[in-house]
Amino acid sequence: MRIAIDASTISTQGGPRTYVLGLVEALLALDRENEYVIVYNDPCHLGRFPGAREIVLPGKNPAARLWREHVSLPLACARERIDLLHCPKSAIPFLSPCPTVVTLHDLIPIRHPETEKVAARLYWRLQIPIAARRSTFIITDSEHARAEIMADFRVLPERIRAVMLGFDPAMLAPRDPASGKAVRDRYGLPDGYILYVGTIQPRKNLATLIEAFSLLRREGSVTAKLVIVGRKGWLYDSLFARLRELQLEDQVIFTGFVPDEELPFIYDGAAVFAYLSLFEGFGLPPLEAMACGVPVITSNTTSLPEVVGDAGFALPPTDVAAVADALRRVLSDPVLAEGMRVRGRARARLFSWEAAARETLEIYRQAAARR
Repeated sequence: MRIAIDASTISTQGGPRTYVLGLVEALLALDRENEYVIVYNDPCHLGRFPGAREIVLPGKNPAARLWREHVSLPLACARERIDLLHCPKSAIPFLSPCPTVVTLHDLIPIRHPETEKVAARLYWRLQIPIAARRSTFIITDSEHARAEIMADFRVLPERIRAVMLGFDPAMLAPRDPASGKAVRDRYGLPDGYILYVGTIQPRKNLATLIEAFSLLRREGSVTAKLVIVGRKGWLYDSLFARLRELQLEDQVIFTGFVPDEELPFIYDGAAVFAYLSLFEGFGLPPLEAMACGVPVITSNTTSLPEVVGDAGFALPPTDVAAVADALRRVLSDPVLAEGMRVRGRARARLFSWEAAARETLEIYRQAAARR
């Protein structure tokens, strides 16, 4: 087959970018039978995957994206004689000259529109139903997301599969302590901090983490600082205002965006990782933290229990007292923390991009057969 993959999300930051990079790299390493055409939206990415043919179809703002996805992309598929198109971010052409596989990571923009900006709400309200109803096959990240998609769009079970994500295998590898210290020093990070990694936005529920952290600081049971890694998303002003009210500005460190190659060193310095997101299609940061041997505290909602299993604490995400108690226990009990590290590493080894690529390749074969 000649398979096209729309890789436009590598121009962004976050989970969708990580998904495309990890999956495409694994597919190219694994598959010696099919040809791949990788489609970017920016020429700066050309040369990233030398084992594939690479083309550019510009289009980044919402209007340009609609033209790219519904006009430019299907025309390019016809011109390139594509046998199968994979769209990894919830949007496909309305009309496609070939079978189409879509990755619908989740239905958060549909089920929880308040978590998206207005333009994004309108865009996804148009795109997600088209993708769910017109694609040949749907890939999603978790059984939770699969159940929601089937319920909301009456998708037949045989047309959708949950394929769990992988992570950078470098996170399991030994690392040079001196290099790690140099990275952490550059960001001004002390030893043994509480860590969060992800975009700063309401859905990630940093408000509960801040309140739990404040409770621990007031009672004097914790001296560790809180480190928040990630770019600013939207509606974050209230979070910073609350930090000022609680007089925690000196106790919370915001690093901003951290490059992928530096993230393992940031995880290495953490005593505990907290990820209390309200809604997730998967949840890569807890998986990465487990791979790096950091005890994980996360939400007991949506897909996150599928990722963490019994290796970490899964709690009601808005229960400040429960979160504070879990943080206190991990930070004060070395035996508990070590057990969580061991279980977390073992759990992380169940996930890989190679396994995701093998499952995805089988889906490609099934979808192409339905032509």
